[in-house]
Amino acid sequence: MLAKNIFTKLSYEKLRIIKSKIIVLIVLLITTISFSEVYSSNRYTKVDNLAKVKNSLSLENYTLVLENEYFEIYTNGKDIRIKNKKSGYIWGNPDNLTGLNKIWSNIASSIIGIEYFDDKSLSYITGIDSKEEIIDNGIKWDIFSEELGIKFNLFLYLKNDHLEFYLPKDSIIEEKEFKLGSVYIMPFLGAVNEDEIPGYILLPDGAGALIRFSKEKNYSNWFEKRVYGKDYGIENLAFANNLNVNRPNDFLKEEPIIHVPVYGIVHGVNQNAFFSVINSGAEYSSIVAYPSGALSGYNWASVKFIYRQKYLQPTSRSGNGVQIAQKEKNSFDAKLSLYFLTGDDANYVGIAKKYKKLLFNNVENKEINKKIPLALEIVLNDIEKKLLGFSNLKTSSLEFLKSLNELNIENKLILIDGWQKNGAHGNKIKQNKVYNREIIEYAKNNSNIFFVNNVTKVNDLQINKGNEAGINLSQYPIYEDRDNKQLWYYRSFYTNIKLANKYLKEKFEMFNNNGINNFAVKYFGNKLYGNLHVDEKIFRDEAKRLIINTIENYSNNNLLLYSPNDYLWKYIKGFLNIPMNNSQYIYETDTVPFLQIILSGYIDYFTPYMNVGFFSRLDILKTIDFGAYPSFIITEIDNYLLRNTALADYPSTKYDDWKDTIINIYNEINSALSEFRGHYIINRIVLTDGVVKNTYDNGKSIIINYTNNDYAYNTNIIVKAESWKIINEGVNNYENEN
Repeated sequence: MLAKNIFTKLSYEKLRIIKSKIIVLIVLLITTISFSEVYSSNRYTKVDNLAKVKNSLSLENYTLVLENEYFEIYTNGKDIRIKNKKSGYIWGNPDNLTGLNKIWSNIASSIIGIEYFDDKSLSYITGIDSKEEIIDNGIKWDIFSEELGIKFNLFLYLKNDHLEFYLPKDSIIEEKEFKLGSVYIMPFLGAVNEDEIPGYILLPDGAGALIRFSKEKNYSNWFEKRVYGKDYGIENLAFANNLNVNRPNDFLKEEPIIHVPVYGIVHGVNQNAFFSVINSGAEYSSIVAYPSGALSGYNWASVKFIYRQKYLQPTSRSGNGVQIAQKEKNSFDAKLSLYFLTGDDANYVGIAKKYKKLLFNNVENKEINKKIPLALEIVLNDIEKKLLGFSNLKTSSLEFLKSLNELNIENKLILIDGWQKNGAHGNKIKQNKVYNREIIEYAKNNSNIFFVNNVTKVNDLQINKGNEAGINLSQYPIYEDRDNKQLWYYRSFYTNIKLANKYLKEKFEMFNNNGINNFAVKYFGNKLYGNLHVDEKIFRDEAKRLIINTIENYSNNNLLLYSPNDYLWKYIKGFLNIPMNNSQYIYETDTVPFLQIILSGYIDYFTPYMNVGFFSRLDILKTIDFGAYPSFIITEIDNYLLRNTALADYPSTKYDDWKDTIINIYNEINSALSEFRGHYIINRIVLTDGVVKNTYDNGKSIIINYTNNDYAYNTNIIVKAESWKIINEGVNNYENEN
C-alpha cells in the first residue's frame, strides 16, 4: 500500500510538473503568436516589398497632344496617358480589362464616370460619352449623355509640375428627369489588378492607411469617407457608425475622419507614385477606394465629387419618412490636381512631404523650447445627477491647479475645462462668465494656462433646441445618439453653425478683455456642417468660410484645436487629440503616420488622452514613432465620485493615481523626441516587422523596436526589446536610448 501511495504521489508530482510545463508552453506559444499577430496587424506598418516594377502600359494608338518640361500627355479620344518625363513611367487606365461588366469596363477605360438619380431617387452608375478638343495648354471634354440629358464640361490643364482637372459648376446642364449625383474623374488611373505589381493605395484615414496590392479577397464593402467628416446637415446621424462592421456607436474615441483632401497610389515603393489633391469642392467630396475583391480584381481609388445625395424626407410628425435625392445640387467648381513622384519620394512619406510644402509654402525650422510639451487637461466642475435635477460638482480646485506647478516638468500646457457655471457639460454655451474669478487672476500670471471651449457638440441642457440647434435638410435638429441609452446624456446636439461662430467670438472677446489669450477649442475645427433651415440655408462651403474667418481673426491668440481639419492648421499653435490609428477596416493593411509627417516640425501635435487606454508600452513606443507629445485628462477627486456625471465615461482620471505615470511617460518621450523638436520627419522605413527607423531633417534618426527581442542595427548597434535608440548616421553611433 505504501509503495502504491509513493508511486501515486510521484505520479501526481510528475503530472503536476508536466501540467505546469504544458501551461508555460501554451502561454509562451500564445505570447509568441500574439506578438507575431501584433506586428503583422494593420495597427502597424509592414516591411515594404522593394521589387522593381515594369511599366505595363504602352502608348500604342495614343497621340501626343501636350508636353512641358515634366510631362507628355497622350490621348486616344476616350482617355489619356501621362508620361512622367523624369522617369519615363506611363500612367493611365489599365489595358486588357478583365472581370468587369460592361458598365464598369466603360468607366475603367474612360475619362469620367457618373452616378445619377432617376425620378424615383434610385441611383445608378455609368460611364458617359465625351468629345475631346485640344485647347491652349490643355484638353477640353464635352461630357454628355443624350439618354440621360446630362451635360457638362471637363478641362485638363498642364500646370508646370502637375496636372489640374477642372469641372465648372456653370457647365452642368440637366435636361430630363435624371439628376446628376456624383462624378469620378479618371477613377481607374493607376489601378492595379490584384498583386501584379508591388505597391499600395494611400488613404488619409485617421493617421493614415495603406491598402497594399494583394490577391483578390471576398470583401463585401469598400472604403468611402467624406472629406472633413460627415455632412451633418444632410446625413442621418441616428445610425451606428459606418464602419462596415457591426460596431456600436458607443466609443469614447470617435471614428477617425479624413482631415486632408488627398489620396495616393504607389507603383513600386521608391519608384513611381502619384497623389491627388482636391483644390476646390473638398467640402462636397469623398475619397473612395476599392481593394481587390470588393468589386473586381482591381485595386483602385478616386475622388468622388458629390452633387446630390439622399436624405430623409419626413412624411409624418413622428419622424418617419422616405429617402430621396436632394432637389437642388450642391454648387461648387470641382478642381483636382495630380502630382507625380519618382525615386526615393515615391512612397507615403514623399507624398506627405510634398503636401506639406503645398500646404505651408516655405516651411522653416522654428527656434523653440527643446523640451517637449505636456498637455494636462483639468476639469474644474461638472454637473452631477441627483434624484431631482442636478447640482454642480467641484472636480478640481484652484489650489490643486496651483499645485501642478510643483510638477517638475518645465514645458507643460494646462488646459482648464469646466470653468463655467455648471461645469464642462452643464454650462449654457452662450454664457460668458467664469465661475470662479480667481481662475482668471491666476491665469493672467501663468502663460501656460489655456481655457477649453466647446460651442459645437453639446447636450440639450446647454442649448435651446428650438432656436440654437442646427437644422438638417429634413428640417430636424441635428443630433447624434450613442447606443447606450442608459447614459445620462446619450444625445448630443450640433449648434447652429452661425451661432457657434458668434458664441465662440464672444468668448474670445470676453477673455481678451480680461487679459487672457490662450484657448483650446473642442469640435469646432473638425465638425463641418451647414444649417439647412428652409428659411435660412448655410451650406457646407459657407460654413467652412465662417469657421476659417473666426479662427483667422483670433489667430494672434494662442490657439489649440482638437483634431482640426487642414484648412485651420496655419492659424494654430497646437493639434490636440491627433489620431494614432486608422479605422482598422479589414482591407486596410497598414497604419502609417501620414498626418504626423505633414505636421512634424511645424505644429506640435498631442496624443489622445493617454490615461484613457493609451498608456501601454507599445502605445508609448508608438507615440515616439509618430513624433507625438503626451496628453492626459485629470481630476483632483476620485473617480467613484464622478459616477453620476458625464465624466463617468473616463475610467481613471484621479491625478494622484496617475502622477508618477505621467512623469515617467513624459520623461521618456522627452528623452526620445526633444532632440527632434522643430524638425521634420524626412524618411521612415520599417527595417523588419516591429522595428521602425525615422530620420529627421537634422540628420539624426531614431529606431523604435516594438518587438520583445533585441534588434541589431548595422550589426553593432543594439536596440533593446521594446525600446528605442537615437543614432547619428554621420558618426554611426548612438546618442540616447531607453
